[in-house]
Amino acid sequence: MAGSKPTIQSLEMHPRPFVTTNELSEYWLVSRKQIYKQIQAGTLKAIRLGPRLMRISTVDALSFERLARMEPERETSSPTKSRAAR
Repeated sequence: MAGSKPTIQSLEMHPRPFVTTNELSEYWLVSRKQIYKQIQAGTLKAIRLGPRLMRISTVDALSFERLARMEPERETSSPTKSRAAR
């Protein structure tokens, strides 16, 4: 789509100071409900800009990633898989 926003490729390289709950849920591969649960629990800081509008600071999202020890999935070949393919 011509008017759609690009998805987050990397929070560290993200050009904007804030992200949406939808952008984070897509980036972290979790539901928006999980993002809201973290906000409600106080483990992820967010600002409310209206009754249905929230933003999360990119810096706070990065901090949450580090504390939660979230790492991007890496393609690794396990010994079991390589043996099974023989």
